[in-house]
Amino acid sequence: MSYKKQLLIGLLMELVVSEGEYVGRYKTRIEDMGDKILSLGAPFERGEVVSLREGTKVKLTYWDEAAAYSFEGKVLRRIAVPIPMFVVELPNYVTKVQRRSFIRVPALFPVTFQTVTKEGLSDFYQATMLDLSGGGMRFLTEERVESKALLYTHLTLPNGDLWTPVRVCRVNKTEDSKRYMVAVEFWELQERERDRIISCIFEIQRAMLKKGLA
Repeated sequence: MSYKKQLLIGLLMELVVSEGEYVGRYKTRIEDMGDKILSLGAPFERGEVVSLREGTKVKLTYWDEAAAYSFEGKVLRRIAVPIPMFVVELPNYVTKVQRRSFIRVPALFPVTFQTVTKEGLSDFYQATMLDLSGGGMRFLTEERVESKALLYTHLTLPNGDLWTPVRVCRVNKTEDSKRYMVAVEFWELQERERDRIISCIFEIQRAMLKKGLA
């Protein structure tokens, strides 16, 4: 279980339930660890604990700077005090998922960016985010940018502002040829900032589920 060194108390994880009354995606974190078991904080939905039953099958995903990792298991038991938790068995191995496989959701948030050049940073340009994932985003702008360019971006997210460099992966003109659709990946993003982005994605997914859009 060499992957265990990645599993630290406080690490955020995505929890997916695909069967039963609590089908959905939830945010959780590691509260405690043993040699063969993992104790996770019970997720909350609409202010109430999501009380997963013993035997419920779950899929758990976590991230580091390079990739996402996932494994499947089931709830072994529930713990009520001192905080609501549930216990799952640690697997023998986890599956590595490349960053391009991060969950991507539609998101319309303001973006400001500067181009990084040899002379320094350019002027500020305005853009509108189109979608967001833990690995990158797409945005719409009137300013032409070059593929593989390094940008410094300011994202206005519901859980606070975020400043991060990004690398341009792809640039396409819109049908009216007046704007550009730019796909970027986050560059040297700190893990606590990625956790903030993923938390924002979870909230968007919850809102979509409530509206029947996901």
